[in-house]
Amino acid sequence: MMNKIEARSVIKFLHLKGNNARQIHDEMKAVYGDESLSYDTVVKWKRNFQNGHMSLTDEPRAGRPSIKDDLAMVKKVEAVILDDRRLTMERVMAETGLSYGTAWRIIHEELHMNKRRTCLAHPVGHSNHHGDLASYLLPSHIIH
Repeated sequence: MMNKIEARSVIKFLHLKGNNARQIHDEMKAVYGDESLSYDTVVKWKRNFQNGHMSLTDEPRAGRPSIKDDLAMVKKVEAVILDDRRLTMERVMAETGLSYGTAWRIIHEELHMNKRRTCLAHPVGHSNHHGDLASYLLPSHIIH
C-alpha cells in the first residue's frame, strides 16, 4: 500500500506529463488496484498542482492544534491539579492554555479523576462553587 506522499508524487508526475485527472486516476487504478486513491482525491490534488501549489504535504490547518494523546499535556494538567486541588477549571485552563472541553476530557477520560462528594462544615456564608476542583482524587488503585 502506498502512503499519501507517494500517491501525491505520482499525481504530480503525471500532471507534469500533461495527463488529465481521469487519465491519472485510470493509470493509478491499473497499477495499484483497489489501494489507489479515489477519483475525487486525484481531482483535488491535480487542481492543487494546476494552481501552483506544488508541495506534496498538507497545508497547516487553522484553529487550536490537536493534543490527543499528548502525554506531556496530560502530565501538565495532572501536575497543576495535584499542586493545588482547590483550583478552578478556569485556572487549569489558564495555566495550561487548554479549552474547557479539552481540560475536562483530560481530567475525566485520561486521568480518570472524579469529583468526590463530601459533606464538609463550611463557615457561615461560604458556598462551594461548582467550578471547584478541590475534591478531585486520583483513582483508588494508585497509592498516595
